[in-house]
Amino acid sequence: MSADNRTVSTDALATLGTIIDDTQKRDAIHLAVLPMKASATLHAGDHVDKNGNEVAPYSPDAVGIVDPFLRKKVREGDYYWLVIYPRVITSLRHVWAHPAFADEAPTVGYGGASMLTAEASERWLRDWCASHDCPDWDTVRDAIDRGNPESFDPSEYLFFHDIDAHAEIPAEFWVHVENVLGRVVENRPSHFSCSC
Repeated sequence: MSADNRTVSTDALATLGTIIDDTQKRDAIHLAVLPMKASATLHAGDHVDKNGNEVAPYSPDAVGIVDPFLRKKVREGDYYWLVIYPRVITSLRHVWAHPAFADEAPTVGYGGASMLTAEASERWLRDWCASHDCPDWDTVRDAIDRGNPESFDPSEYLFFHDIDAHAEIPAEFWVHVENVLGRVVENRPSHFSCSC
């Protein structure tokens, strides 16, 4: 029996990214990762935005870091793991297998970014759009599918004419969009906007 009386929840994840003290014990953690294509040369630990562009560590656009365990630089066009900052993801699911139990129904997740089926991601998107200040999912999907330059400000907004749209778009939204579309969405605005 272990003399360590910590709770089942991890201590390290609660303090990762901060200076710790000498009372901390060995631990193991889970971090969210996303495959990302480099648009320029990057190095292990570089801070990047949601599009994988290098940003200053304290930039409000920073969402994570380039795989800190890489031993060589990432060249333009290479794929690497984007490690999302701890304590910011809104959902995490663990999946396991055991020979005594049948595997769950196969799931699809574009690029391994999501363990949900495309149908589950579409339900999530419909529910999310219905509960936020933005158009319904079908309207939003049409704008994304068209890739209409009038609808996008690559840095920030997914714009709609004569439709109320003011919500912030979380990173999780784009993971579900890519799962439904089955492709990478290069342009990922962070807000809805309108001409209302």
